[in-house]
Amino acid sequence: MNITPNKLTIAQLFATPNEQFIVPSYQRRYAWGYNQYTALYEDLDMLKDGDGHLFGTIILHTLLHTGGINKPELVDGQQRMTTLVILLKAFENVYRLKEKSQKADEIKKMCICRGLDEVERPKLILGDLDNKDISNLILANQIDTASNKKIIAAYESYFRWLSDLELDQLNRFFYKLTNVAVVIRLDVGMAQDAYKLFETINNRGLKLSPTDIIKNFLLGHAAKINQDQTLEKVKELWSNIIMDLDEIDTDDFLRQLICSLLHRKVTMTMLVPEFKKFYLKNIEKAELLGEFDYFSDDSGIEDDLDEVELNERESTEEDSNIRTRISIIELLQIIRTLALSYRKITFEEFPRVKLNRRIGNLNKILSKPTYIFLMHFLKNDDYTEKTKLEVLKFLETLMLRRHICERRTSENDDIFSKLVPLIGDENILDKVKSHIIEQEYMPSDSEFEESFSKHQFKGKLTDRAKYVLETIEYFKRGNTEELVVASAHEVHLEHIIPQTIDTKKSKEEFGDWVTYLGDKSVIKHKKYVNYIGNMTLLGEALNIQAYNNPFAKKKASYKKSNLLITSELGNQSDFKFTHIDKRGQQLTEIALKIWTT
Repeated sequence: MNITPNKLTIAQLFATPNEQFIVPSYQRRYAWGYNQYTALYEDLDMLKDGDGHLFGTIILHTLLHTGGINKPELVDGQQRMTTLVILLKAFENVYRLKEKSQKADEIKKMCICRGLDEVERPKLILGDLDNKDISNLILANQIDTASNKKIIAAYESYFRWLSDLELDQLNRFFYKLTNVAVVIRLDVGMAQDAYKLFETINNRGLKLSPTDIIKNFLLGHAAKINQDQTLEKVKELWSNIIMDLDEIDTDDFLRQLICSLLHRKVTMTMLVPEFKKFYLKNIEKAELLGEFDYFSDDSGIEDDLDEVELNERESTEEDSNIRTRISIIELLQIIRTLALSYRKITFEEFPRVKLNRRIGNLNKILSKPTYIFLMHFLKNDDYTEKTKLEVLKFLETLMLRRHICERRTSENDDIFSKLVPLIGDENILDKVKSHIIEQEYMPSDSEFEESFSKHQFKGKLTDRAKYVLETIEYFKRGNTEELVVASAHEVHLEHIIPQTIDTKKSKEEFGDWVTYLGDKSVIKHKKYVNYIGNMTLLGEALNIQAYNNPFAKKKASYKKSNLLITSELGNQSDFKFTHIDKRGQQLTEIALKIWTT
């Protein structure tokens, strides 16, 4: 594969007068929207003196050069190249508006090409649907009649933004575009090689994750600070954080971390910009970064350092109105402490067995949003183990009730983000309870009672069902803590009426449940099979085989169980859909006593 790579400024890329970039007709139309063309503009605007910027890579299939116009085919980079041409035309017309015709003519030359006949042609040829629009813009400054509204929107936005700049600002911005930003141009002689390279670049490897972007952002800032080995310290701390989070989704940790710092929900899509906004407001020497001027005055971002455990230094009366920033090193030390706490929660690695058991219960319920609060709360040594256990027990009740009653999961991140500022209060349990009750986040007894016996414990919710049954077993035994139900490898979640009843294999293994259950059994089975009333716990050793009466053999095995919740089933003569309803109601009465507010 013969590839000629060149690192070019935009001025150099558009400098060859007899070169015309051709976008093949099979390529998609110009599709960049507001977010994309705005990001390109802002990336340039943020650049400070000494900064560099890479527009990325373009792939060109180049033919032999001729005496006329050379027409390399643009295999990859169509959207960026089109946007650059639109931006250049906006610059040209703004300079004309400001009566700087010499500069405007200089830019015009970048947007056109000429062959031996000296006829002006567009520097960029798009596919059939968009070519008229871009040609009219380049050659005649006609934009209103364009059929592609995205071309119109990009041009009009650029023209408006550039028109608002003073002349010296306009000159500085144009210099950044044409002489600071660079593009990697890959010229490939063979068509098949060009397309293979395109496939390799776009289909191989992984897209940069939020973790990667945040890491690069931090390292970039550390490099700019460049004092007291800041960069080396940041590298070491970041490496430690990543090792502490081994086998953990680092993107999810960072998202939950920023939720806890901002005291509100942050989606994965907004993680990077929200992290940057928080960082630029709260970290020393952030003004060295190009993004600083964009985000530092954003009043919509909460930045109360004292409330998010970014400890403020002592301030004098003179500077009491100036928000104290912390160093990048201090921030990463805080993040590492929280990462270690997060790991202990994830893998239930606290030194106290009871704490791990409570956290394990939350994990079985599927309560990961609680980590937003717990990573701060459980590392706080001001609280006794008793207080921590009481708070964890309350959160178990909250999360189980919310899941059973199918409250909106989208609320959960917000709920636990807003609990973080309560940490430090002596009466933390009362504060948490009051907040949850006042905001009506806790489902009522009547709502819980109505939903519990009809909740579908299926798929990934089987651990939740096992947790419910284990807890009911402990309750039946008086919560003496003398017994702990064995792991899922030894004690299984058992469906009394099997999960499958109407296949030939299921009848051979479990008996003829379809006939046993009676009329419309297959239809009713789909609804009833995942109710809690149809579930119990059973040791692996109590293997159940089929018998003429499907329930008869099962109840013989149930009687042998050491678990009360299971052995009592051995006293029943039958077990059909009505028995599921009855048992569900019995379990509901117990549930109301256990998971009480």
